[in-house]
Amino acid sequence: MGRVFFNTRKNVQALDAAYTVLESDSNKVFMMSSTGGAYQVTMPTTVANLEGFHCKFIVLEDTPTGDITIAFGSAIVDGVNDDGQGNVANSTAGTAVSNILIEAAAKQGDFIDVMCDGTSWYFHAVGSVDQAFTTS
Repeated sequence: MGRVFFNTRKNVQALDAAYTVLESDSNKVFMMSSTGGAYQVTMPTTVANLEGFHCKFIVLEDTPTGDITIAFGSAIVDGVNDDGQGNVANSTAGTAVSNILIEAAAKQGDFIDVMCDGTSWYFHAVGSVDQAFTTS
């Protein structure tokens, strides 16, 4: 019997305009560009069936043209925002937020990991410069 190989590559999708994330986008990597200007990515607002959902947003362009908002619909996202200088000032510190913003200061390769436990969303953002990501 021959060897069986599994495709473990991540599903990658480039974004440069508004997009609504689908339940089927779990484990997807979104490559974020704002060459057409600022836009919003809307996350699923009903989380009851999303336990284990995970996706990643990676900044594709160095200093994006406009801010990109990742919108969760309500204050249900908590997380840590690290920058290259060790500043975690834009972390949620126990107070959930509604949005994560990829700022124009972000650099290519900065990223945000997002996951859901079926009740809330959680994120870990890593930026190479201060204020690469903010929350609101």
